[in-house]
Amino acid sequence: MDKNKINPEFTLEEQLIIIIDKYISKRYQPGDKSFSYQLYLIFVGYHLKYFYPKRIYSKSNRNIDNIMTMFSSVYKCLTSTLLQRLNNKEAVIRELNSLVNYIDNNQNQAEDIYNTFKAQYEMKVIEGELTHEVRVRTVRL
Repeated sequence: MDKNKINPEFTLEEQLIIIIDKYISKRYQPGDKSFSYQLYLIFVGYHLKYFYPKRIYSKSNRNIDNIMTMFSSVYKCLTSTLLQRLNNKEAVIRELNSLVNYIDNNQNQAEDIYNTFKAQYEMKVIEGELTHEVRVRTVRL
């Protein structure tokens, strides 16, 4: 996309597609075997930040099932009008397909990655809730 801003009228799923398009524009290297892993990290981070707190796509006890449900909704958003706006239409579709293969072939590792990110995310949320400013007046001993 030529625009640097993501329109707020886009759904969260459409916004993720635009983020992936921008990421591919900046980071994609043909033959990069770790690119699907990197896309998986984006999906996990996006899920934890936007969907997990609202309990959207969080019905299963297996986290990769939740990611795949989110993936299905993201993929359904690839309408012709959205695809026309993307800079890397073919690469986005190809890499989303590679992401599914990556998750399918590395289910245990993908679940572990999600759990690690989830623990880090929850720790950050807890730290944010516990951290507050304390003002101390002069103390006399």
